[in-house]
Amino acid sequence: MESKKNDILQAAIRLFSRKGYYSTSVEEIAKESGMAKASFYKYFQGKEELPLEMCIILENKIEQDIRALYSKPDLTNEDKLHGFVTLYLKNLVENKVYLMMDLPEPSMLIFQNEQLNSTFEQHEYKLYKWVRDSLIDVFGPDIEDYAWDMTFVLKSVVFEYIRFFADRMDDETIEQLTQFILFLSNSLAAASLNRTDSTPHLWSSPGWLPESNPSNPFDQGRQVNGLLHSLEDSILLSSWSSKEEKQEYQQIVALLKEEALKANPQMGLLKALFSYLEQRKELQKVCHLLKKLLNLAPPTE
Repeated sequence: MESKKNDILQAAIRLFSRKGYYSTSVEEIAKESGMAKASFYKYFQGKEELPLEMCIILENKIEQDIRALYSKPDLTNEDKLHGFVTLYLKNLVENKVYLMMDLPEPSMLIFQNEQLNSTFEQHEYKLYKWVRDSLIDVFGPDIEDYAWDMTFVLKSVVFEYIRFFADRMDDETIEQLTQFILFLSNSLAAASLNRTDSTPHLWSSPGWLPESNPSNPFDQGRQVNGLLHSLEDSILLSSWSSKEEKQEYQQIVALLKEEALKANPQMGLLKALFSYLEQRKELQKVCHLLKKLLNLAPPTE
């Protein structure tokens, strides 16, 4: 089912790129994806759901990449900001977000379906909030009153650049834009930190966005890193009788750590490694917590 949905999305992206959103019909999307029009409606209620699905895919990928970035030990603030900006830009380009930029506001786009509208806004809010959280994490809580303003400025620069140059962007141009965003971020942060009490700001919170408590992949990444260290320490300090057995478990944890810190880990390999480690009762609790953070634990756990 997921492969069929992806076929439809990829077909829609190709057609939106050539014809634009409004000039593309459901029938054309279905034909481009190799299925009948009726089959389209097995996966989507209508064309207006496609931008929402694209947003969800983008959000999931960015969340996964943030968690992988923040799982890495000993990141400097410069490393964090550079890594975050790079992964954000690459995902915007790879997921062809610029194809949605000529659409009206989400509330106008899907106003006939209140549930879709609310869902779209929640996902949009997550994407904005992660930029804000990254800025506060790197520059400290003193910029918090200005973090939303900084977010809107940076996002505006990024979206306008991508709007005009997305079809020409590659790793080199993404790095150039990353360096400019880093320069702009540092400049805005310095201005905020050196402010006087009379320095104005527009938003201490984004009143036009819904109030919610989205997941925090920054903290999840840090937790993954801490739990991996706990696994290593548990084995190192264990009183297992066999030295060879201890070394074998250390090698398994090293493999687990290498795979878990990837942006796109092999879930099958992770499951196999956890299954081996959980043979030791003293490692089961840490393994369980790690599996939950890596989305490997069953939903009922």
